[in-house]
Formats: sequence, structure tokens, C-alpha cells
Amino acid sequence: CARARAMPTEQNVFRTLQSLPGIAATSEFDSRIAVRGGSPDENLTIMDGVEIHNPYRLFGLTSAFNPETVRGFELYAGAFSSKYGDRLSSLLVVENRPGSDVERFSGSTAVSLTDANAVFEGSLPGDENGSWIVTARRTYYDLVANSLVGTELPAFGDLQGRLDWNLR
Repeated sequence: CARARAMPTEQNVFRTLQSLPGIAATSEFDSRIAVRGGSPDENLTIMDGVEIHNPYRLFGLTSAFNPETVRGFELYAGAFSSKYGDRLSSLLVVENRPGSDVERFSGSTAVSLTDANAVFEGSLPGDENGSWIVTARRTYYDLVANSLVGTELPAFGDLQGRLDWNLR
């Protein structure tokens, strides 16, 4: 049983995983992974308890996971529970962080080679104990490149939210 727990070190969780033993990229171009000789469709990916059917964006160039919100991840390369029995190679469990409960409202932005990202977070209003976080991401290269190349390039956008309410 191989198990790895890691913090994301770059924009793409799958690129970080490729540095582990037994994990290989399926090509130099994308970030799809093969675990111990299996194919990418033999890997199960779960984010905060929800199965992610296609965790790759832009043909594997970027990940479906927003790097601004990933707290950590665990990769099980075999010997995982039978409730995940429909996959042969691995189980990747991604955990997102809760929003900051220090301030009522805060925000940040980030720009990478392929996309722009905005994160807004804060504590719950009133006397409530907890936090919220909302993040939005969109590619921007297609807005410029489509007019230059005269074709429709692929693009993506995503919106993600989380509410943590600590009941009394």
C-alpha cells in the first residue's frame, strides 16, 4: 500500500503528484497521471467527499482544483476501502480549506499563465461561529488568442463555495 499526503506546491495538484514514486505523467504535455502502470481512467478523484468525474481542464494542462483553496490531499495507490472498488489504480482525496474566520470580509486575486482567480472569504455575520468562502476562476487566454488565430479555443470557468457553520 502506497500512501502519500502532501500540500500543494504549485498550480496543479497532478503535477505535484508526478514527483512521487510510482506516479508518471501519461505525456509531457498534460498532467494526467498513471499510477503503477494503470491508465488515468482507473484513478478515482474525490474532493470534499464528492467524486470528480473529470479532474482535468484544458486537455490536462490545468487541474479542476483551485490552488488557492486546496488545503491538502492524500493519494492511495492501492489498499483503499471497497466502497471505492470500481477503480483499480488509485484514490486521490482532495481537501479544501474553510474560509477565514478572522475577518468579516477579505479577498484576493491571482493570475497564472492560463487563468485568473478571485477568492472572497470571511466570518459569518452576527454572533454565528463559522466562516464562508467563494472562489471564481476563468481562463483568459482565449479572449486574446481567438482573434489572433481565427478559431474558437477551449475555455473554462468555475465557481466554488463553502460554508462552515459551527452550531452551538
